[in-house]
Amino acid sequence: MMTKTHIRPGDIPLLAVRAFVAVGRQGSFTRAGAALGVTQGAVSRHVATLEAFAGTRLFIRRGATSDFTPAGMQLYEALKDAMSTIEITMQLLAQKASQHDRLKVRTSMPSFAMTVVVPSLGAYSARHGVQIDLITSLAPPQPSDDFDVLITRDLSLAGTESWELAREELVCVGSPSLVAAHQSQAKSAWPMVAARSRPDMLAVWAIAAGIPSDQLHVVATYDHLFLAVTAAIGGTGFLVTPELLVLDQLSAGNLQLADQGAVSSGANYVAYVNSHSAHTQAAREFCRWLKGLLRERLSRK
Repeated sequence: MMTKTHIRPGDIPLLAVRAFVAVGRQGSFTRAGAALGVTQGAVSRHVATLEAFAGTRLFIRRGATSDFTPAGMQLYEALKDAMSTIEITMQLLAQKASQHDRLKVRTSMPSFAMTVVVPSLGAYSARHGVQIDLITSLAPPQPSDDFDVLITRDLSLAGTESWELAREELVCVGSPSLVAAHQSQAKSAWPMVAARSRPDMLAVWAIAAGIPSDQLHVVATYDHLFLAVTAAIGGTGFLVTPELLVLDQLSAGNLQLADQGAVSSGANYVAYVNSHSAHTQAAREFCRWLKGLLRERLSRK
């Protein structure tokens, strides 16, 4: 049994703890040293310091490898996740301190973000060297909120730079088989699906089509628009949706226009540069890119 030295709690050897966890991860003192950028002897000294603090052996060396003693295994299980948390937190803090390689983009339109923005972020990051953290929130932004860009159609950010991205146009779509089966019928008889997150769209389309709202035949309602799009692809019913959200599905033939008229919702997609952002120039570049992306998508329809 080793004699435990008298070390106060405030003297816990944190470098020794890090070396100990590295040995547990790597399985040997030599590989732990390589991972930490120090010599194998330095790792051995750190572990010896921790063993003196604990008053017991933590490893049994077998040639080039090292196995835990029962006490060592108990300590490793207690420390390994905590050390990972510390390492990840420090990485995030370092990324946050950078003013040029990371942006926080907030949006009140999760379906738009999932369908249009997210699939293109990998190419954007590769080209511009900027990683995007995407946050969705329907709440009005507060001065203390931490973000660089706000993408929205229904919120505003007063006193800051804004970019008008696109006007929202609504289309009625359905699966090809559903369109073929019902296109000759009156629109009031069409089976419709709706999204609770955007109840206004069906009403706007019905007014433009001259259909009283109480005559609409709604067969299914979904919480979110992306669920309603999936239901329309599956043939559940016709869906009135922003055109931008279904351009790819229309191009692939999974959906088809049920009528040829696009209806303006009266709303615009807008990007705001947060005046409190430390990354103003990068935020402007992102807004410029997003506006170009939407223009390109709409030009191909």
